[in-house]
Amino acid sequence: MKKNIALLSGGYSGEYEVSLESGKVIYKNIDKELFNVYIIHVGKNSWTYATEDGKVFPLDMNTFSLDLPAGKVKFDAAFIGIHGTPGEDGKIQGYLDLLNIPYNTCGRATSALTFNKYFCNEFAARAGVKTAATYYLHRRDEIVPSEILACTSLPCFVKPNSNGSSVGVTKVHQEDKLMSAIHEAFAVDSEILIQEFIPGVEITCGVYEKEGNLIALPLTEIISGNEFFDYEAKYKGKSQEITPARISENLTNECRELSLKLYRKFNCRGIVRFDYILTPDDFRDPGQFYFLEVNTIPGLSEASIVPQQAAVMGITLKQLFTDVINEAFKPQ
Repeated sequence: MKKNIALLSGGYSGEYEVSLESGKVIYKNIDKELFNVYIIHVGKNSWTYATEDGKVFPLDMNTFSLDLPAGKVKFDAAFIGIHGTPGEDGKIQGYLDLLNIPYNTCGRATSALTFNKYFCNEFAARAGVKTAATYYLHRRDEIVPSEILACTSLPCFVKPNSNGSSVGVTKVHQEDKLMSAIHEAFAVDSEILIQEFIPGVEITCGVYEKEGNLIALPLTEIISGNEFFDYEAKYKGKSQEITPARISENLTNECRELSLKLYRKFNCRGIVRFDYILTPDDFRDPGQFYFLEVNTIPGLSEASIVPQQAAVMGITLKQLFTDVINEAFKPQ
C-alpha cells in the first residue's frame, strides 16, 4: 500500500520563495507509484492543503491529517522542504517528534544547533575542523568596532546568526562601513556574527544516508559573479557552479572524508550539504579546508547544487528522494 507523504513547503522566512521552488521540484520528483504526496503550505497561522481546483483544506495539527471530501488522509511521514524557519531550525522537527511522525531531515537538536551559525562554528572547531575567527554580537551588546576588528581584521563578513541564503550578509572592506553592515544584519536577526575573510575557493559537498551507508556526492566548486556567493549569485544566475570541482583527487577525498565525519559528529539525517573555503597555497595553512556552515535542508530547486551533484553521480532525484523517505522510516 502506498504511504501518504506530507510535503511541507513555504514557511515564513526570507527563504520563502526558495522553499516554494524546492517544494515544486520535490513534488515533481517523488515517485508517485510508491507514495501519495500532498503539498502542505506552512504559514504562521495555518497549515493548509490546496486541491487542483483551488479548494483549501486545513491540516488538523492535533492528528497531522486532512479531512477531505473523499475521506480522511492520515500521513505516514513528512518531507520537510522548508529552508529557514520553521523547517530548518528544529521547530517542525519537535512538533513531528511529539506526534511520532517520521521525517526526512536531521532531528530537532541537530537542526537547532546547525541553524545557529555561532554554535555550529564552535561545535565544528571542537571537532578539530578549521574555522574562521568569529566575533558574536547580540542586539543588547555594546558595539566596539576596534574590539571586533582586533578579532577579525579587514575585510570581514557580517551576517545574521540564524538565517540562510546569504540574506543580510555584507562583506566589509573599510572600518567606516562596519556599523551600517551590523545594523543591516540586526534588521534580520537579533544575533549576528562578524567573521574574518578566508581567501580561497568555495567548495561544497552533499551527503546522505542509504541503508545505513553514508554517500558523499561529487564536490561542487562555486565561482560567484558577485563579490561573494550572495542571494543574487545563488538564485539569480550570478554564479558558476562546477561539478565535479577542479581540485586534486587527494583534496577531493579529504573534503569528502571531512564531510562524512561531520555528518556523524553532528548526528545528521537526510540530505545535508557542507560548505567550505579551500585556501590557496600562500595563505597561513596551505591548501586547507575551512568550514563555513551546514545546510540541513539544502536547496532542491532545478538550479540547486545538490541536484547537480546527484546528476553527476548518476543518481536521479526520484531515486534520491525515495532513498531519503525510506530511510526516514527506519529507527534512529
